[in-house]
Amino acid sequence: MNTHIRPLTPSDAPAYKALRDDMLRRAPTAFTSDHESSVALAASEFAPRLGAPASGLFFLGAFDAAGQLLGCVGCERAQRRKERHRATVLGMMVAPAAQRQGLARQLLAACIAAAERLPGLRQLDLTVTAGNDSAQRLYEEAGFRAWGRHPNAIVVDGVGYDKVHMLLPLPTLIRAAP
Repeated sequence: MNTHIRPLTPSDAPAYKALRDDMLRRAPTAFTSDHESSVALAASEFAPRLGAPASGLFFLGAFDAAGQLLGCVGCERAQRRKERHRATVLGMMVAPAAQRQGLARQLLAACIAAAERLPGLRQLDLTVTAGNDSAQRLYEEAGFRAWGRHPNAIVVDGVGYDKVHMLLPLPTLIRAAP
């Protein structure tokens, strides 16, 4: 698949919202956000979150040759001083027509590479819904390791789903205190 990955900007908000709304509808257990709340938001409400790398928040988008957004992933750095060494990977999504073609792997690699360039960042965290084996395998292949499980972290249609917590130490990991 011929794609181009680049940081999303506020002008990408309509395409981002359309992809996000569709994915939240198609895979409600894969995300913490819900479709009903998302569709009620205007695309302009997402614009401030796009193109804000100075705040430690960025989203990368994968675009086809025609400029259509096929997938995206975000990374949000913790804001508290004692937590600024870590960031959370969030919002990994790939449009159904572009799935199973390695796009999620490319997006994740680009996200990790971008995170490694942030001064002082030492680790990436994420959560994945337990039972989403293909997503968990993707993260494990990128070097993430599971470290815990949050029972009933989300509830969809009255059913609780656990979230698996995963961690990727970045190459410049600081030593842990004894």
